[in-house]
Parts: sequence; C-alpha cells; structure tokens
Amino acid sequence: DSLEFIDDGHGNVVGIKTVDLDYTGGQRTALPNSERTWDTNLIILAMGFLGPEHYLSAALGVDLDQRSNYAADKGTYQTSIPKVFAAGDCRSGQNIVVRAINEGREAAQSIDRHLMGSSVLPG
Repeated sequence: DSLEFIDDGHGNVVGIKTVDLDYTGGQRTALPNSERTWDTNLIILAMGFLGPEHYLSAALGVDLDQRSNYAADKGTYQTSIPKVFAAGDCRSGQNIVVRAINEGREAAQSIDRHLMGSSVLPG
C-alpha cells in the first residue's frame, strides 16, 4: 500500500513510500518492518471499478466531473493539475475492463509524449 508520495520540494515526484499489507480476516493490516521507499519519477495509480478515491483528488486539488469522477481530457488524460493524469474507471466511471485497458494504453502514450516530447508507444 502506498503511504506517501515524496517530492523534491519543487512539485516533482522523486519517490514513494510503501508498506506490505496482510489481508487476513478481510482487514488490511500493515506488516511490521515492511515499509520501503522507492525512487521514481512517475507514479501511475490504478484505482479499480469502485470509482476514484476522493481523499486523493482532494489532497491534489484535482477537479471532478458532474459524476464525481476525475475530470480529465479524453485525448491527453491530463487532469486540472499539471503532470497528473487519469484514465479508466476513475475518469469515466465503472466500465468493462477492455475500455480501461485501452484508456491505460492511451494515457501511457500521452504521458510519454508529455515527458519525452514524442512517443513510440502504441495508443
């Protein structure tokens, strides 16, 4: 489970702090001594069909659409916050998995173009 996004003090992500979870008895419990910090320059969230977690949109200040999904452009998947992208169920609401996979591929291509200026990824 992710615990904390780490930035460089200038709004750029440089890491993420995680902890391993135990799901015994249907409860999520952090495993002792499993906390780790990972270096990264990109974090992609997969949130599932239940809809977006609003604690995250509130913390980041991401605009929501009229159905309380993350508001993001269909072509670029860019949200109202620079460098924050949304695709799949958190953007369009519950749908079939092939649509979420397609949006994920298109979003990856858009993120690649944003970071690199162009993309060779299939979209």
